[in-house]
Amino acid sequence: MKDILRSLKVSGLLVSAGLTVQLLCLLRIHPMSFIAFLGIGCPLVGAGVAIYLFHLLSQSERES
Repeated sequence: MKDILRSLKVSGLLVSAGLTVQLLCLLRIHPMSFIAFLGIGCPLVGAGVAIYLFHLLSQSERES
């Protein structure tokens, strides 16, 4: 049970960090902001979602 809680915390932190980076990039109008938005923010959100879904699916396989 602690494993799933830890992975949920990690995925939540990754998504939060990615959304924060994306928000900060939207505040500034500059070409590098777009690169940071795509290069840093999107992978962080994607990694958080992927970790969440992976542990959700692995937990359902353990129960069945």
